[in-house]
Amino acid sequence: MYKGAWVSLVIPAYNEERLIGATLAGVPSLVDRIFVIDDCSTDQTPIIVQEMAKKDNRIKLIQHATNQGPGGGIITGYLASARERYDIAAVVGGDNQMGFEYLPELLDPIIAGEADYTKGNRFLKGRPKEMPFKRLFGNFTLSWMTKIASGYWRIFDTQDGYTAISRRAIEAINWTEFWRGYGYVSDFLIRFNTYRIRIKDIYRKEIYLPGEKQSQIKIGRYIRLVGPMIIRGFFWRLKQKYFQSPPKNLHRIGKMELKR
Repeated sequence: MYKGAWVSLVIPAYNEERLIGATLAGVPSLVDRIFVIDDCSTDQTPIIVQEMAKKDNRIKLIQHATNQGPGGGIITGYLASARERYDIAAVVGGDNQMGFEYLPELLDPIIAGEADYTKGNRFLKGRPKEMPFKRLFGNFTLSWMTKIASGYWRIFDTQDGYTAISRRAIEAINWTEFWRGYGYVSDFLIRFNTYRIRIKDIYRKEIYLPGEKQSQIKIGRYIRLVGPMIIRGFFWRLKQKYFQSPPKNLHRIGKMELKR
C-alpha cells in the first residue's frame, strides 16, 4: 500500500528470460500485487516467473492462449487489476529498464486527484544522453505525430511505457477498441482523449544495461507500422469526439477516493 492506495504492477512479458527475474526482484514493497502477463513466450520466461512466485506471493502469472502483443498484455493486466480492486495499476517492461525509484512520483498525482494517467518522460531534463541516435530520431518523430493525433500538446516521449492509471479510468474505458500490438502507446493516448483522461508527464531517467539488447523493436519498421495507425487515429478521434458521439468524461474532480 502507498499513501492509502492499493497498488498493482502490470508487467507484459514476451521472451524476457534474461531480465524478468531481475525486474521482479527489484519490485518495491509499496506494490501489493504483481501481474506478469506472459504473451506466449517461447523461452523460459513463464517458468522463471512461477519459480519467483513461490518466494513472493504478490506475483501472479497470467498466460495468454495466443500472442496479442504488448498492448494486449497491458490490457489483460489492467482488467485483472480492476477485478481485484486495486486503486492504481502501474506498468513496467520485463526488461529491467525502468527504475522503480520513480514509481512513487507516478502514483502521487493520481492519488492527489491531479491526473488519471501518468507516464514517464525521459526528456523533461534535456536529451537523454545514453539514448542511441536512431532511437532518439524515432522517438521525436512518433512523439510529435502522437501529440497532434491525440490532442495532448503538453506531453512528450509518447513511446515511454512506464505508466500508471487509476482504477476508475480502467473501468470507464471500453478496452475492446484499443490497439494491442506494438504502437499501443500512441493508440492509448489518442483514445484516452475521447474519455477526457487527464495525463501528466513524470521525469524518469533512461536505463541501458551494458551487454544487454533490451529492446526488440527495429526503429524503421516500427515507424512504418505505427505511423499509419497514428494518422488513422487522428481522424478517428476527430470523428468520434466532434461529429459522431458526445465525448465521454470521467468527471474526476479533487482527490481520488480510495475504495479498498
